[in-house]
Amino acid sequence: MRLLTLASLVAAAAAQSDLVSVLESQDDLSTLFSVLQGFPDLVETLSSASNITIFAPTNEAFESVPEDSAIGQAIANNDTTAIAALLTNHVYQGQYPAEAVMETPVWIQSLLDDSYEMDGMPFSNFTGGQYSGVVLDGDDVVVISGDLTLSTVTEADIEIGDSVIVHKIDNPIAFSPTLEAYTLRDGLLNFNAALATADLPVNFGDDSDKMPISDFTIFVPNDAAFENIGSVLEGADLETLQEVLTYHLVADNVVFSTALGNVSLPSYQGGDLTFTVAEDGSAWVNNAKIVFPNVLLANGVAHVIDSVLNPADDDFDREDIMPYADASDRVAFEDASPVSELPFSAPTPEMTYTTPGLLETYAAVATDGDMEATQTGDDDEDSPDATGTSAPEEGGAVKMMTGGVLAGAMLVSMLMI
Repeated sequence: MRLLTLASLVAAAAAQSDLVSVLESQDDLSTLFSVLQGFPDLVETLSSASNITIFAPTNEAFESVPEDSAIGQAIANNDTTAIAALLTNHVYQGQYPAEAVMETPVWIQSLLDDSYEMDGMPFSNFTGGQYSGVVLDGDDVVVISGDLTLSTVTEADIEIGDSVIVHKIDNPIAFSPTLEAYTLRDGLLNFNAALATADLPVNFGDDSDKMPISDFTIFVPNDAAFENIGSVLEGADLETLQEVLTYHLVADNVVFSTALGNVSLPSYQGGDLTFTVAEDGSAWVNNAKIVFPNVLLANGVAHVIDSVLNPADDDFDREDIMPYADASDRVAFEDASPVSELPFSAPTPEMTYTTPGLLETYAAVATDGDMEATQTGDDDEDSPDATGTSAPEEGGAVKMMTGGVLAGAMLVSMLMI
């Protein structure tokens, strides 16, 4: 037993030396290397980890961070908790070599968990770590993170041993916002106002006095969708508004568009939501089209849709979908009509997002050529590898988080066949 212990110590020391020496040898990673020196425990954790991918911001990436951003303020104020959270959000479970990344995004989880908090609220509150996406844009590997941020890999596949991959990126991976912050910044003001008016009993990340919720999926109607049913909203009481909004929420299930198929899932309200992938590759929930998928939040994922969902449609027949009809002709509330002013006051616009073209053009729904999910790497329970995932359940109708996260996690093993 003593010999095994000594061997383990020697191996750990060698791994730490490898990581440190690799980072130290890269001139354009000197800022990252310097920052890491302030977190010896994190360096030790990374050095002993297996089956991970590190996205390493270059010096220029750090220099490009706006001072008024969350990352810029953390660095300027030397906020050790925020900086530690930032660093762990650049380390991902599983190996993702550049040559295996596809045009359909794969949603992967970092080591950033709910143990990193600011003012009592975690930077991320997903089970298993914060999500980001990796996707191919032409010949470039791109990481999709919070606030619609894209980070392009500038140098790929620096290997440390046989279980750690480092990619250099041109932009730090961003923290993800709360639901309310996202809808305000993206100009989804009618939903933001409806959410505030409904005063739901759940904490989406901004109100610690309510019941916390994480690992959720929410479908956010755009402004036009609310305007199309203005007459219904005029006569709706608080209970009705709460019923409608909770019908847009799926609890305990992170559903990315890449995992969608012809399935049904229960909403938080209790009624079922019917999902359909049309022949043209578009994704639908009941008779509402997903017009902007996979918005990463601090504790869930949001999809923007073009119609407000009606809880009375909980037995929706997907044969009734009208894929070529305008959204105004697919209103889910009978006899609804627009009004000049909605019954809740929209907040002051704080639009700060400019949507990158890639997020409007990548393949939102997985194709037949995409890789299936599996798990690779060591099974050492003490190693922070990607062993906390499993294959999709039969039929894919529940816990679609597994399919969404892992649709493509066979990246390494497929290359090794």
